[in-house]
Amino acid sequence: MDLVASIRKEGSRGGRASFKWSDVKEDQHRENYLGHSLMAPVGRWQKNRDLGWYAQGSSSAPAAESAAAMRAEEIRVVKEAEREALGRALGFAPVEGRGGDGDGDGNGGGEVERVEARRDEEGRGDAERKLGMRRRRSGEERERERGLRRRWGEAGGGAQEI
Repeated sequence: MDLVASIRKEGSRGGRASFKWSDVKEDQHRENYLGHSLMAPVGRWQKNRDLGWYAQGSSSAPAAESAAAMRAEEIRVVKEAEREALGRALGFAPVEGRGGDGDGDGNGGGEVERVEARRDEEGRGDAERKLGMRRRRSGEERERERGLRRRWGEAGGGAQEI
């Protein structure tokens, strides 16, 4: 005996085949149906209204995407400026190739080079040089610096080579 092989009743379970929202609209218990206010609207207030307004995409969706892109670009620029300012504070050479010195005016001020030159003239670059925070000097620059140190050592009371 095979009970599964044959269909016992015609139709659909629960009467789904005969369900119509227009019947719900006329039913006295229409509030018992989930979604009745959208699928079976009744009353003057629902005429000529877009009842599914909340589910539609906004017309400003491209504007929202461009706003997100602009915000991401702004954050990137701020992070880059912070990174360059930190490098400038630590005495690192500026990063080349962006056409600016990070202050937003785009003139590429060269402020870091001026600060390094002033430190060399005043002799304050020694601590940074020992910590390895400065750019590498060429052989010519090292020889010139050794010569200056020798002369300074001789004037100070004895030749000292460092």
